[in-house]
Amino acid sequence: MTLKHLLLCSAAVLLFSVNAATCKSVNPDFASLTQRLISDGQDSNLVLTLFGSEQVVFIPSLLPRNLLPSDALANYQGFLAESQIQDGLNFLRTHSDQLTPIVNRTKIPLEIVIAMLKIESDLGRNPGSHPVLSTLATLSSMNDTKYWEPIADTSKTASAEKVRKRAFRRSEWAYKELVVFLDVCRRFGWSPLEVKGSWAGAFGWAQFLPSSYMRCARDGDGDMMIDPYTLPDAVASLLCYLEEARWGETTKSQRKALHLYNPSTSYVDSVMEYAERLKSLSHESHP
Repeated sequence: MTLKHLLLCSAAVLLFSVNAATCKSVNPDFASLTQRLISDGQDSNLVLTLFGSEQVVFIPSLLPRNLLPSDALANYQGFLAESQIQDGLNFLRTHSDQLTPIVNRTKIPLEIVIAMLKIESDLGRNPGSHPVLSTLATLSSMNDTKYWEPIADTSKTASAEKVRKRAFRRSEWAYKELVVFLDVCRRFGWSPLEVKGSWAGAFGWAQFLPSSYMRCARDGDGDMMIDPYTLPDAVASLLCYLEEARWGETTKSQRKALHLYNPSTSYVDSVMEYAERLKSLSHESHP
């Protein structure tokens, strides 16, 4: 079910007016978080309703992935296999007529867009299964010693001090994204309990974080609705981001724009190489 279908569900609207008295007690893992949200001006009925829901849970498995170094290079390099490039070519051929008018409004190659969607969500097949609200709430709470200290004690890749600093830095980042996520849900009429995404709180085909989506969400198919889980809207929103990041004629500007999207050199290298190989393969098949 896409978010456009969710918009038709009355629950997505009624959630914002449910009286706090009807919900169960707040999950104790999020007691401090709920107090902070309310103190910062979030609607208390909404906050208590959401965090009193059995659907909002603390996810311990997210903590090591967000607190410890990862081998990003290996993850991205896997997308450069020949079979993955061929998959992108098949996708390009299938959706070219639909996407070309959207992409042609910009100077950004269609191959770059497909490369990013391939890496971000396997061309929409895997936009993530983690509830975004639970994910961002978990990450917002991980600065508590009881959450980060056990990971620091068992880590062989980072010192306890580095884990502590990252826990505090990432928790503040996640809290800001959580606040924006609630704003995004209000703006687009989504139920915060229904949106699913990655282990870092990104969602949709293009894996936008809430703050990026708030700025760059665009309607790609002219149906007057914006859904990050549909191809035209995901592409239009992605193009908006790259243009905002000042994608230009030079390789330097292009790499910089991609790096803003994902601050990983290996990600930038993989997107550029995937797009170039996809372009070459496309020309070979249509001389």
